[in-house]
Amino acid sequence: MAEVSGREGAKEAVMHARVNIIFGRQDRVEDGVVHLEESDRVVVEGAAGNRGLTTLVDREAGVIVAVSYWDEPIRSSEASLTRAREGAAAAAGGDLLVESYEVVWREEPTRALPGATVRMERVQIDPARVGIGMAFIRDEVLGELRGHHGFCGAEFLVDRETGSGLLLTRWTAGEAAAGVESTLGRLRHDAVERFGTKFPRTETYTLAGASAPN
Repeated sequence: MAEVSGREGAKEAVMHARVNIIFGRQDRVEDGVVHLEESDRVVVEGAAGNRGLTTLVDREAGVIVAVSYWDEPIRSSEASLTRAREGAAAAAGGDLLVESYEVVWREEPTRALPGATVRMERVQIDPARVGIGMAFIRDEVLGELRGHHGFCGAEFLVDRETGSGLLLTRWTAGEAAAGVESTLGRLRHDAVERFGTKFPRTETYTLAGASAPN
């Protein structure tokens, strides 16, 4: 597992993620995806400080998620990038919501290809116990998930001040992603009982495109 950040004395290794969520229209969501992949990707990946871009889509709900990775969060706010995000939202006929996180760790033993399924687990950790909560997710939750058939990789994003986080796991297909629900149900219960860490919502997406963070 690549420990991206979170160790004392390793400030230079911190990577940041900007999560752009577009709540679009079902009949226009594909236009938003095409805009992101054919127009915006080159702009984002060519920007100073960019370290990768992942795009996810829930076509039934009309939702697109674009996760861009940065060496410094301020770099993600340049005017050209703002225009690109606004263009994608307009193409999808929707509104844009932005979230910012630190990338704590990530691993990708098998390259996930476009069409793979991505589970996004919303996580809420007690801010006073962020370290313990993150360790539980890394050691126990991921420790069990990686043994399931179809596992391609995972990453954990967190806002240490609020305790809000995202656990993203990649799977070869929807059946593999759905097959871990019983395992996650048990682990969610353990997390609440032991640390007060909650998993309030699960979202499921299809991987539309990705360049690995570097």
